[in-house]
Amino acid sequence: MRKGWIIAIGVALALFALAYGASPYVAVRGFVAAAKQGDAEKLRGSVDFPAVRADLKPQLTAAVTTRMEHDPQMRGNPFAGLGAMLMPSILDRMIDSVVTPEGIAALVRAGKVGHVETNSAAPRRVDYILHYITRDRFGVAVRRQGTVGDPVNLIFERRGLFAWKLVRIALPQSSLTDTAPDPGASAG
Repeated sequence: MRKGWIIAIGVALALFALAYGASPYVAVRGFVAAAKQGDAEKLRGSVDFPAVRADLKPQLTAAVTTRMEHDPQMRGNPFAGLGAMLMPSILDRMIDSVVTPEGIAALVRAGKVGHVETNSAAPRRVDYILHYITRDRFGVAVRRQGTVGDPVNLIFERRGLFAWKLVRIALPQSSLTDTAPDPGASAG
């Protein structure tokens, strides 16, 4: 009798550990499916929008500031200072309009920030590379096949035992500093 209880407890613990470890994979699979289907309600429940917006602001502010500092046309421009003063307000509005269920769905479907697939006959394939960062953080590298450079990284955080929410979108450094067009964007 005692041996049966020990086996039952061992099986229960193994099942719990399996569910605990597999939970981000299941959550991300549901997240990607919701994005591909355009299920805004499911995406709303899977994203911590205030955290994502708060994280994107410094990334974009640093990128715009760097571009302005290195742009030869901005040097000596009397309106550069005005642009720098208005930049936080403009970025806030831009981020608020992009960090929506629809904007995140477009990112996940296209594998690229700010890109809407116009050729529906031959959509590009998007690769998703899933990995644990820590026990309570999980990363998804999103990249269009045939593109060069770093992927967009989606960072999910554990909420409770089995639930996960998107809390950060880490933009690739190349999209923040490079103004060169994507070589894969014209093909297809």
